[in-house]
Amino acid sequence: MFLGEFIHVSKLIAVSPVVDEPPATARQEAPVERQAAPRQDTAFKPPSSKGSRIPELDGLRGIAISLVIAYHYFNFHPPMGYQARNWLSQLYVYFEYSIAVGWSGVDLFFVLSGFLIGGILLDARQSPRYFRAFYARRFFRIIPLYYVWMLLFFATALALSWTSFAAAAQFNWSMLPVQLLFLQNIGFVSYGILARPWLSPTWSLAVEEQFYLLSPLLIRWLSRKALYIALISMILAAPLFRLWARGAGFSFANDLGWGYTLMPSRADGLCLGILAALLWKDPRLRSWLQQNVGAIRIAAGVFAAGVVLLVRWSPKFWTLPMQSVGFTWMALFYFLILLLVLANPAGLLGSIARVSILREIGKVSYCLYLIHEVVGLAVQNGLARLAGPLQPAQVVLAYAFAAVAAFGIAQLSWKCLERPLLERGQSFKY
Repeated sequence: MFLGEFIHVSKLIAVSPVVDEPPATARQEAPVERQAAPRQDTAFKPPSSKGSRIPELDGLRGIAISLVIAYHYFNFHPPMGYQARNWLSQLYVYFEYSIAVGWSGVDLFFVLSGFLIGGILLDARQSPRYFRAFYARRFFRIIPLYYVWMLLFFATALALSWTSFAAAAQFNWSMLPVQLLFLQNIGFVSYGILARPWLSPTWSLAVEEQFYLLSPLLIRWLSRKALYIALISMILAAPLFRLWARGAGFSFANDLGWGYTLMPSRADGLCLGILAALLWKDPRLRSWLQQNVGAIRIAAGVFAAGVVLLVRWSPKFWTLPMQSVGFTWMALFYFLILLLVLANPAGLLGSIARVSILREIGKVSYCLYLIHEVVGLAVQNGLARLAGPLQPAQVVLAYAFAAVAAFGIAQLSWKCLERPLLERGQSFKY
């Protein structure tokens, strides 16, 4: 059954039109008739944003950042060495198992980013302002908040350098250009006590910024068929590249390595996102996806079973199973979840993704991702200085409070900084 469906989809891909359709929401039906490809001299019509927003994607972003925060805040096992002294302790151990691969929320971000950015670029590929509009919009969305966060770190490090915390705030200022130019994922950095929680999460931003230099070129100049080939080739090459990077034996001072942080190592998730955009924007393939939700659900279930095995036997991101095929497996699982939400928004996953609190969290996920580790450590250390060493249950409560505090700060950032800048960026039209 699955072989027949695969052959059918492959045939649809092979005959799909080169010109992309206008943006479509998850609820739009595929057109009944195929439109003829426009002449090359046809004037470009900018894509309309009316009705193009898919609300479930905000919820998926909320799930992604929630996974990352849960992993960083509440996954103490084995460092805190929880023992099953009672049923509550045992229950928490089970909870820790459930978030053991919470770090893979970054992979969900990569898939979503590839889908959203890929969809925008596919819609605008004929625009005479293609590159100008894309990079202007990306600048206003990413750079200002990132540089504000860098500025706060530098100000804090300088202020602490005159206190008894000078050793903790130590920073090699020669690495400043590396941070500002999004090269930190290559390994030119060495983080101290303060810099590690403040700056180490930014490796994933570097991955995305580097991918943004490549993806617009691919989408602009490759035909649809060639783009499929390029994306699938990069997805298949990513595990091989990670094995090479792992063998290179390079690692950061904060224990992250090339197999985890280099852009080619994580290109599979971003390419799968663009692949999802290609599938969804083709009216025939979109119709097939909507009519075969059951097949997507079964495939997602198979990959979910594989995720369970990885959680049980090899949950750490630096292990050989995870860095060989595990990252790609996780990305494929999230790819299928995305397709399932798109094709069946009225289903269980779509309903979960529309939960208002998840959508609110997803809306501010960029700022939350940047600040959550610093906020968590600040709350925990502040309480420890006030009340003495914290017991495990108190640490959990402290991090729960930190999660609420980080969300509040992110909401403030969205209202005062990010939303006005996003609107400024959207003034650049394709």
